[in-house]
Amino acid sequence: MKTEMKVGDLVRNVYEARGNPAVNESRGWAPIPPGQVGIVLAVRETDTNIHNSKDGKGDVYVDVMLADGQGGEHRCGNYMQTFFEVVAS
Repeated sequence: MKTEMKVGDLVRNVYEARGNPAVNESRGWAPIPPGQVGIVLAVRETDTNIHNSKDGKGDVYVDVMLADGQGGEHRCGNYMQTFFEVVAS
């Protein structure tokens, strides 16, 4: 998979972000709705699924500090880069 993001990019989540649902819901935490803005903290290219890739590259994972839509922030760690879209580089 081609790396489409770099550290410092502003991104928006395309899908609802949530950690472990059992833990979050038991604490009353709601998922973060799509469309929230965050900043890329780390980008990791891996060998995962390299054998299924046409370009010979593995999956790309990112860590993002994402606004939660309620004035707080949430660290999204080890998400596939396709979970986010770049808003500004």
